[in-house]
Amino acid sequence: MQRFTIIIGILVASLSAHAEYYPILDFQVYGSPASTADEASINATMNSFWTAWAEHDAAGVASAHTSDAEWTNAFGRTFRGAKTLEEFLADNLFPDFDIAISKGEAESFIPISRRYIGSEAAVITGRLESNRGSSTGSSNRKIGFTFVLAKVGDEWKISNQVITDLRERRG
Repeated sequence: MQRFTIIIGILVASLSAHAEYYPILDFQVYGSPASTADEASINATMNSFWTAWAEHDAAGVASAHTSDAEWTNAFGRTFRGAKTLEEFLADNLFPDFDIAISKGEAESFIPISRRYIGSEAAVITGRLESNRGSSTGSSNRKIGFTFVLAKVGDEWKISNQVITDLRERRG
């Protein structure tokens, strides 16, 4: 029986190691920013977000969001408000996360698209890889991100963020 269990374990590991995902699309920009200052502010917001994520800086992550932002994790749990998000990250998420993995996640983010919507909204999509674990059994988790940014005064902030686990491609 033990030998059978070992063989099954090897087969499952082998299948997980050869998991296939849909290819990452080439980066695409839709529309154009109202100004170069808007584009620079959006870039600064996203850079601040990923830097704060990599450093487990809950206040920094929250400050990249609007005060009424909605943040939904890969399991469907939604937090409303930058302050609520900051508290969750500081008290629950970051203490249980390995900072080296978070740094790797931030570094591996690949933008897929940026869509400018008028002069006051933009949507950024992308994905990253993490070895934090996976809900689908693979040792290398693929995660999708959708960020909706809104112009608040002269700054751009994340108003909505949705995180999704990407599933392996079905044969």
